[in-house]
Amino acid sequence: MTGIVTLSVEVELAWGVHDFDGHDEHLSEDGRTERRYLRKLLDACDAASVPITFDIVDHLLLTSCEGTHDGPYPDDWFDADPGTDAAVDPLYYAPDIAEAIRSRPTDHELCTHSFSHAPLETVDATTVSADLERGQRVESELLGERSHSFVPPRHRPPPTDVLREHGIDVVRTAIKDQADGPLSRAAQLLFGPPPMVDPEWSDGVLWTYCATHPNLAAPTLPSGRRPAGRPLGWLPNALSRRLHRRYLERATEQAAETDAHLHLWCHLYDLSNDDQMAPLTEYLQTLGRLRDRGRVDICTMDELPDRQPIAVGGRDAASSW
Repeated sequence: MTGIVTLSVEVELAWGVHDFDGHDEHLSEDGRTERRYLRKLLDACDAASVPITFDIVDHLLLTSCEGTHDGPYPDDWFDADPGTDAAVDPLYYAPDIAEAIRSRPTDHELCTHSFSHAPLETVDATTVSADLERGQRVESELLGERSHSFVPPRHRPPPTDVLREHGIDVVRTAIKDQADGPLSRAAQLLFGPPPMVDPEWSDGVLWTYCATHPNLAAPTLPSGRRPAGRPLGWLPNALSRRLHRRYLERATEQAAETDAHLHLWCHLYDLSNDDQMAPLTEYLQTLGRLRDRGRVDICTMDELPDRQPIAVGGRDAASSW
């Protein structure tokens, strides 16, 4: 039996919270920490030959801008855009991150996470379309190609006609996996299993499903500079690292045994400390060995359509959230 494993990491830096005042305490002041741990992650991927889909907010591809962007956005949407450059505000401009990912021998994917982390739950389809178009145009100009994969901000699925209009073939969305009660939820986060739902076609778009909570990183360990939340944060870090490595390995073994698709995800900042990076590095080695033994295939999001035959019908993506 052979399972499929997809890993995706959201690269947002300040854009992930630019519409929330005072919610950037998880980030380093200049993005150096996140960049340093990205290099560690890329090194670990190269050592194990494991590719990742990196979901990048396309504004980060810019070296500079004037701080204003035309389009049907809310009036204050770009108030946080500094209108400077990568040297002055490296949390808003990060072309070096894309270059670091693309320069590696491992064949990673750069996937669009929208141009500006637009709030799809509060804007209309016209704004979603404009934000996707602007992001893809930046990709085409600066990377030489447009992404055909999309990770919507905050798991909010956009209209499928907008996706088809922009050539999006595959979208990641969350499926409800909330356990009943705090104890059951804590057990699920600690021991699993995470939701495993095969990708499904709907209206010409392939939907790949993940958990609502980041699970490539451990909820019991610090997230970037932010301490682990209660009640799970009371566990000793050494124990938390072992538990999370086992969580990842057990989930992968289950995918292999049941021919299931496992999609694990997190943000770059989640991984930007030694406590998070240690179990992930060990897991990538395990994942590489399982792939080499034919137990699992590792697919980036843009490879999934070739692995999943088109079928009529499928899960309603909007109802899975």
